Amino acid sequence: MQKPLILVISMLLMSCTTTGPAPDIRYYLFDAEPLVQKEKAARLIIELKDVKLPDYLSTNQLVMLDSEHILIKANYHSWADSLNESIQRALVNDLNNSSKDKEFVAGCENCKESASLSVTIEHFYPSTGGKLLLSGYFEFMDPQNENQLTRFQLIDELDSDGYANAVKQMRAQVSDLAESIIAVIDNE
Repeated sequence: MQKPLILVISMLLMSCTTTGPAPDIRYYLFDAEPLVQKEKAARLIIELKDVKLPDYLSTNQLVMLDSEHILIKANYHSWADSLNESIQRALVNDLNNSSKDKEFVAGCENCKESASLSVTIEHFYPSTGGKLLLSGYFEFMDPQNENQLTRFQLIDELDSDGYANAVKQMRAQVSDLAESIIAVIDNE
């Protein structure tokens, strides 16, 4: 009598659990809409070195701050490309379109006598509280080898929920960072 009862209960329990297919992974391209580069007679070429990211951003998963110290990596939302390379491409694009007389490049073989720029991002994430944070520092080295270190912190309110909106606003923050970099370099 116990075996049939156990069998019936087991079948009932198994019928209550349904396993559906896992959601599709969504891939986000950070620099999906590059602007056409303006033609200019650059008097100064500036090499943008690799953008440095913290370890938690060196993954293909999108990251969100859940509470004060807890970061959540998304299971079904991923970057389509390396985030540091995507940010570097986006910055080069934005810097070139914001500057009238400087040419920014990601790599340069003959830039030994030119200026260079390095960007280190310490924090870059949306939060469940509706904020978006981009912070770190950039260092500009002019052709005379004089360095200028500038810290930045950009905080914005998220317009709406969802990773797609967060990625769109993260891209806008990088454009704002490019404007800040141009302002510092132009005051040099």
